[in-house]
Amino acid sequence: MGPFVTIEHTKSGAVATVNPHGATVTSFVTSSGEELLFLSRLAKMDGSKAIRGGIPLVFPQFGKGCNIDMPQHGFLRNNSWKAGVVRDGDTEAVCDFSLSLTDAVNDRGTGRWGPGADEGYDCNIRLSVSVSSNAMATVLSIENSGKIAFDYQALFHTYYKIHGSAALDKNSCNVSGLAGYSVKDQITEERYIQGEKMIFVDREIDRIYTPPSGKNTLDVIIRTGKDGSKINVESLAFADGVSVPISVVVWNPHLDKSKGMGDFGDDEYNDMICVEPGILSGVETIKCSKEMIFTQIISKE
Repeated sequence: MGPFVTIEHTKSGAVATVNPHGATVTSFVTSSGEELLFLSRLAKMDGSKAIRGGIPLVFPQFGKGCNIDMPQHGFLRNNSWKAGVVRDGDTEAVCDFSLSLTDAVNDRGTGRWGPGADEGYDCNIRLSVSVSSNAMATVLSIENSGKIAFDYQALFHTYYKIHGSAALDKNSCNVSGLAGYSVKDQITEERYIQGEKMIFVDREIDRIYTPPSGKNTLDVIIRTGKDGSKINVESLAFADGVSVPISVVVWNPHLDKSKGMGDFGDDEYNDMICVEPGILSGVETIKCSKEMIFTQIISKE
């Protein structure tokens, strides 16, 4: 695993830090000096496991998925990526990262991804991270370079910092912008349509929000502290040039689950909330020689 990559926009002073292990963005500090991302104090930064915090990448499956031989959430977050040169311009600073599927198999392993050892799936994988004064964009590109179309899921598993350890204060930490989305509560198995009410942390939460038909872009606001700070999250994706629906996962482990996580402090559920744009359902395969482009833009309100 290579050294951390610092992407600094000199003109504004905004800066992001990326760990080549998983191409995981571990920090984004705006031009005003505010950290927007949460990173656990117990996160493993040595490449021994996926990093707990920042923006881990999920592909080609969410959770355990249907390929039991593949690591949970896929293989992007468990492998070492190659970093390009940081390009520091007037409006933004950018760095590109790439991962070879062959290297991934040899490194942390993908299991047997595909129908067989001699005729498996293949793809070119890239991540672009761009930083400007008060915004950061992450763009994940997956190009099918093989001979077989494949199904996929992908997420930006983004952890946001809640200032003042106020994640359980519904006036200080909440998510809005998901009215009309279909909700699947992965803990209670309850299903319902989200109303206008804001989403907040009052217990362990793990919910998938699926957009209504015809809505393919995500635009939510996260309140991130008692100081009234807010973050706007936008996300969109295209497969073969066609817009695809963006779901979102909202997650906080609360106390009991935190106690069972070796790379997460028992009290740190007070300091974070995950709001994770994802391509989870309602999309076609990535066909041969075609590409999926998935974008998340985080900006300080």
